[in-house]
Amino acid sequence: MKFQAFESQDVAASVLARHIAAELAEVIARRGKAVLALSGGRSPVAFLQALSAESLDWSRVTVTLADERLVPPNHADSNAALLRDNLLQGAAAAATLRPLVDDAADLDAALEQACRRWHTPDVVVLGMGEDGHTASLFPGAANLAQGLAPDNPAPLLALCPPAAAHARISMTLAELLRSGVLYLAIAGEDKRRVLEYAARTRSDAQPVSHLLQSGKGVRVYWAP
Repeated sequence: MKFQAFESQDVAASVLARHIAAELAEVIARRGKAVLALSGGRSPVAFLQALSAESLDWSRVTVTLADERLVPPNHADSNAALLRDNLLQGAAAAATLRPLVDDAADLDAALEQACRRWHTPDVVVLGMGEDGHTASLFPGAANLAQGLAPDNPAPLLALCPPAAAHARISMTLAELLRSGVLYLAIAGEDKRRVLEYAARTRSDAQPVSHLLQSGKGVRVYWAP
C-alpha cells in the first residue's frame, strides 16, 4: 500500500485526476488505447468532474465500472448514470462507456453479458466503505468467498449484499489483481482507521484487507 494524504478532498480529487490522466496517456502511447474502471457512489463526484477536464485523447479510452447495481441505466442509483453525468462531458464525452448493466430484469443474464464484453482494465479507481467493502465485495455476502478467491478465473461476480436495496455485479479480487494500476480514494478519519486496520489484519469481515495485503501495491489517496 502506498499512502498519500491531502489537506482537502478537492485537492485530493484534483491530484488524483491528474495522475489518472497521466496513467491513461502512458497506456495509450504504448498500446493505442486504454481501459479505465471506476467505482460509483457519491464520494467520487469531484474527482470525476476534475478528470473530465483533463487533456487526453478520450476517443481512445473505454470507461467501465468496478461494480454496478442491478438497476436500469437511467436509474438514480446507477453508477453508469453517475459517469455519464459527471465524467463523460466536454472532451471526455468522446470516451466509450461500457456499462455493466443494460437491462435490470435478470441478474444472471446481466452478468453473462457483462462478462462477454469485459476487458481487463489498465487503471482502476476504487472506493471503500466504512464496513471495509470495496467494489461490491461486501462483508456477509453469500458468495463473498468466491469473490475473494485469488485464483478465480472469472472477472466479474453477481452478488446480493446484506441489507442492500439492489443486487450487484462486481469485479472479483482476482480480476482486480490482474488489472493494471490500482487506486483507492477515501475520505474521513473513520475510513482511515478502517484502512489502517485492514492493512494489518486480513479478514473476510473487511474484504478490502485482501486487496491491501495482496502485494499489488495499491495507491491510496486520502483526505479529511
